[in-house]
Amino acid sequence: MDLPLLSAHARRLQYSLNIRRLGLRSLTTSAHALSQLPQGSPPPLTVASPTASQTLLTLQPQTLHSYNISTAPKPSQLRYANHFFTHISSAPILWSTPHFRSIPSTSHPEICFLGRSNVGKSSLLNALFNRPQSRPAHVSKKPGRTRTMNAFGVGALETQNPSEDAFKNLLPGGLVVVDMPGYGAASREEWGREIMKYLSGRKQLRRTFVLVDAEHGLKTTDREILSFLARNGIGHQVLLSKVDKILFSGAKPPSAGRLSRNLLQLREVAEGIRQEVTEAAEGRVLGDIICCSAEKEVNALGGGKGKMGIDAVRWAALSACGLESDEQGRKKSMQAYGPIVDVDGAQQEQLV
Repeated sequence: MDLPLLSAHARRLQYSLNIRRLGLRSLTTSAHALSQLPQGSPPPLTVASPTASQTLLTLQPQTLHSYNISTAPKPSQLRYANHFFTHISSAPILWSTPHFRSIPSTSHPEICFLGRSNVGKSSLLNALFNRPQSRPAHVSKKPGRTRTMNAFGVGALETQNPSEDAFKNLLPGGLVVVDMPGYGAASREEWGREIMKYLSGRKQLRRTFVLVDAEHGLKTTDREILSFLARNGIGHQVLLSKVDKILFSGAKPPSAGRLSRNLLQLREVAEGIRQEVTEAAEGRVLGDIICCSAEKEVNALGGGKGKMGIDAVRWAALSACGLESDEQGRKKSMQAYGPIVDVDGAQQEQLV
């Protein structure tokens, strides 16, 4: 190569290096500059610019759910929550009653699940217990099938007859999951009265999980119940159900790009619901929103296969009751968290 060409090439190289030092991402050579290059010169050097597209989102606790109060659980904690809910082969029913006054006293913490009729509550509970075949919670396409308040024990020992003294089989460190009748279509006024009595008066209640259909969003009855919970200081959390309708809408699995866009859409849905609920609750900010599906099986975020978001629901339930693990997924030592006052006014020590 001739010395003039080497010199021109060196000048272009130095110019490119100077541009990099100035922090510029790309170099565009003008037609005028090109016309000044000696004939036979090598093409000008340019600094390649990165693509303008955003980093693709993948299914992770931070992208699937909307955490604005607590931190997303680690995989070890999700595995712990999965084991807590599924290591016993049954979820025995502890009591079933249409009336609040008939609910027995207990020293165990409780969580309840509430939602519009046909929002997928029973399917979610069966996924929560990992019992899709035995179906502790009755599933029906007809709205309003759940007509009583039904309580299930988690952490219970398996017995030949779970209905006989079922509470005796629920060990310290267990919890009670209460399935409520649905509100809205096919509901009844008397169910609503009893539900409100439970939400307001049950001292064992640690958190109310309100299911909202991700496809259809908040309805008037959803806003009313969430506003009631916020105004009365009742701990609650929104579960966006049927999110597979947004994330996996087609017959085939979405591409990485499509999944990323669908996750962004789901995030917008969650934030829209948070804003609506905050306005309806007179400025009381809604907490974490968990997105889940009782139908779609994916690679579980804690390892293995599982229904989408269900382990996160399990973790939220344990956290509400003080039964969560440490960051390594190890069970915390049992300790007293203060007394529970039952419906009859008697104090009992809550061990968790």
